[in-house]
Amino acid sequence: MLYAEIISINNVKDSKRMKIGDLDGATHLMLGAISTGQPELVKPYHQTLFAGIEGGDGISDRHNLELGTTLRYSAFGLTIIGDWLGQPLDLEKHALPRDPAWGQLVANWRNPDPDALLPALMVACDTHVERIALTEREDDSGKFEFGSVFLAVHPTEILAILRLRDLLGLPNPSKIDHPLMKTPYAAITCLPGAITQRDELLDQFLSMVRQRDPHVFAAGL
Repeated sequence: MLYAEIISINNVKDSKRMKIGDLDGATHLMLGAISTGQPELVKPYHQTLFAGIEGGDGISDRHNLELGTTLRYSAFGLTIIGDWLGQPLDLEKHALPRDPAWGQLVANWRNPDPDALLPALMVACDTHVERIALTEREDDSGKFEFGSVFLAVHPTEILAILRLRDLLGLPNPSKIDHPLMKTPYAAITCLPGAITQRDELLDQFLSMVRQRDPHVFAAGL
């Protein structure tokens, strides 16, 4: 998905056109890549994403707000991703909101004391559950971050934080005693660097794209 999104954003570069999708979806993708053990894909996508925002094409920040979203998930997730990459997010520049519910995790995700981090993780788990859209009307209201069955049950942002802390050598709490973290979807199934087998079909596709449309690729891929 990240490859497809990079191609999609770069394909409309300098056209002043927007691709289908919003900044919340982009944030879910990056956190998902981290949580499933592929953090190396995040930096080139992050660069492509913000180049598109700066160029006024591909994808938009809150200055051109999509109907039915507050981008508060983006503000939270991109703040943490930017902090990890050493590219701090300017919330004011992109008109992104500060959300107290996610703010505790933003403030504490690098805390070296796992016991001090745990309350912020618990609040984040509660926030995730509270913001699951149960109906189409709720999903369209912009008040709920998780509008699909997968996003509802997969604690993507929690797992991503735990993986980022692993990468930074920070200890994690031994247990997160919350219903969201007690399902099979909350299990860490692949650590960073563990995916070594190449996807031959994907490699063939990417090779063809490089030959035909090299401009749609991002540096580092």
